[in-house]
Amino acid sequence: MKFSIFATLAFLGLALASPAANSASNTATLPSGATCNKDGSMGNCQSGLCVQEENASTGTCQ
Repeated sequence: MKFSIFATLAFLGLALASPAANSASNTATLPSGATCNKDGSMGNCQSGLCVQEENASTGTCQ
């Protein structure tokens, strides 16, 4: 019985902590015209579209 209560509390704690961990890892949102990388390492464009030429090191949010 005690183990059941402990397990329930542990799972409840994990469920409550999970959304907080995800929101802390969000990357920056870049406005239109900002410099970006296709891989999202500089942040994600608000529009979701980073136009980057093949040979260019960075692109531009559209």
